[in-house]
Amino acid sequence: MINAEAIGEIVSEKRLRPRRDVAEQGWSFWELRNLNMHRVVGYHRALRRYSEPRELERDIRATVSRHFKRSWWRGMAYGVVVHPVSLDSLASVLDIVDNRDNRRGTLQWVVAISPDSRAAVAVHTWIEGYLSPVYRQILERLERERVDVSSMTRPRDGLAGVLFDVADLRAAAISFNVKDRAFPEFQEKKN
Repeated sequence: MINAEAIGEIVSEKRLRPRRDVAEQGWSFWELRNLNMHRVVGYHRALRRYSEPRELERDIRATVSRHFKRSWWRGMAYGVVVHPVSLDSLASVLDIVDNRDNRRGTLQWVVAISPDSRAAVAVHTWIEGYLSPVYRQILERLERERVDVSSMTRPRDGLAGVLFDVADLRAAAISFNVKDRAFPEFQEKKN
């Protein structure tokens, strides 16, 4: 089953290092921080039962903000694996993940694994990021362990959709090709 050791192996490929100085019961963290990037992956061995997704979200955000600060010159993004979590109470886990930049740190993905370890709900933001390969590797590992994984993508919000549509129209008008996209690297990924 996925645990802190397994996540440590996965995140080492992206140069994230364990943060052993963070003393938070039930949590393990890995971090990459350099001049222009701050990324964190957390593993939460849930010691209590969450009655609703917002309660889980508050716990995740409060814990991360206690130990990791976003700098004014670089954003911070993070992903979290939570085990065990009762999936019947987490039907709306989709709303936990940010769909745009968050000034206190952007929660890019969450993987919630059920207590019986045979099912998981995973949600990723609409945009591909530095930690996206970590997310996919965690899901692949769970599937190899015969865990039933339900993966969802949080869609971009209405404002971002309108701005991308306008930019795409402009790009198509300039190139005279309706298939041209203004920012292909920021298009919604399809599952």
